[in-house]
Amino acid sequence: MATATTIHIRRDVWRLSDQDPWHPTILNYAKAVVKLRSLDTGDFADPRSWRHLAEIHGSSIPKNQWPAGAHWNECEHGSWYFLPWHRVYLHHFEKIVRDAVKQIGGPADWALPYWNYTDGQRPEVRQLPPAFRQPTLPDGSANPLFVTERGPTMNTTGGLSTATVNTATALAESVFTDTVGGGIIPGFGGGVSGRTHGGGIPGSLENTPHGSVHVGVGGVNPLGWMSRFETAGRDPIFWLHHANIDRLWVQWLRTAPHTDPTDPRWLRESFEFGSGRWHTKLAAKAVLDSTNATLRYRYDDEPTAPRKLPRPRVPAAPSPGLEEVVRRGPPEMVGATKEEVALGEVPTHAEIEVGAPRGAGLESFAGDRQPQRVYLKVENVRGTALSAGAFHVYVNAPEGASAPKLEEHAAGTVSMFGVVESSQRGETHAGEGLSFSFDITELVRRLQAAGGWDPKKLRVTFAPIPDSAGKVYRGDLKVGRVSLHYG
Repeated sequence: MATATTIHIRRDVWRLSDQDPWHPTILNYAKAVVKLRSLDTGDFADPRSWRHLAEIHGSSIPKNQWPAGAHWNECEHGSWYFLPWHRVYLHHFEKIVRDAVKQIGGPADWALPYWNYTDGQRPEVRQLPPAFRQPTLPDGSANPLFVTERGPTMNTTGGLSTATVNTATALAESVFTDTVGGGIIPGFGGGVSGRTHGGGIPGSLENTPHGSVHVGVGGVNPLGWMSRFETAGRDPIFWLHHANIDRLWVQWLRTAPHTDPTDPRWLRESFEFGSGRWHTKLAAKAVLDSTNATLRYRYDDEPTAPRKLPRPRVPAAPSPGLEEVVRRGPPEMVGATKEEVALGEVPTHAEIEVGAPRGAGLESFAGDRQPQRVYLKVENVRGTALSAGAFHVYVNAPEGASAPKLEEHAAGTVSMFGVVESSQRGETHAGEGLSFSFDITELVRRLQAAGGWDPKKLRVTFAPIPDSAGKVYRGDLKVGRVSLHYG
């Protein structure tokens, strides 16, 4: 029986499904969704209604038609608030679903499961869990976990690509954010920002697997619910996907010396949802430990012992291969494209002439000597129709290279989640599209060692990642600028 001090355990939905596709945790979730959908009346004013909860993330409903006091259309993307905002959002949602589970006779300690799609030993986990692909519940009634607004084959035998669910780049990030990065250094959790609904530099985790899984599930032709800010929360798999993203934050922090920001601007920012009895308002500093008295949850793969706080990060010694330099301020741009670059059905290329660094890349930063870093920035990706949900980004890849050879030139991937909305000028978007940044320092060192790096010229390739049906489409996506930065 749950008590006021119970720590709720969020479990792997595929491990639950191995026991029973309709494990009680999953079945109770489905029944709770039915109950919350029954509250979807009028203008969705009930803060427990399914649509009210979904509209918090993103909404296309005109603001003059919102119910009084609604905190809608507020998802944090391209922002260092991405992780704490979504943690509070999940906590708010989980409280409401747990209450619904109790009302239908389920356990008082119900907890939201997570979808771990990155288990390399189990390729089947890249498919939606079985219960989310069944049109009916065990009693023959309609299954609310099954929605038709998904990508081709995702409701049958289709699955996400390994590139879509890759976590290696994000978990390898050394810092959460860089306060002097100047919009170039994303880190694990995103670049320093104000409150933003998109348009800033996403952290590595937000880009992949977060964004790529969104569009991988939702599809691009047409855009399903998971592929858009405004509709993502309507799909019940959204919440399990974000539980996994939250779990990856916990996992990253378990590997010292990773730490959360200590900047007061980040710690003091608060996030507010719902109203009345179902009102939640918490600051980032209040949700850094998921086992505290406010949140009271942990993941089933976490050690039960309290996590030791990591020691302060000590700058690494300079690595050989690039000249040892230090910086004072944001990285310096040393080259950029002069024309837009299309992102289409076949690989496309951008050529950059690179100059010698003159400022930040050769100066000191806070008196500490640091090795030079190299960043690739992909700016202002805009469009109204997607050829793919994500694209591989390669540096100096040879023409016609095999897949293993291409991997030697991989800088990362760019996800198109939110590109359509971010391309439109409005109350929550400036129309600047999406931008991304990659630390390619180690890639450059490898290319140097192999004789594949020209300090005066750079070639960047964008290759579409097919959807779950193995298809790419005709689209109109374009990159505004590709640039190289030293710092």
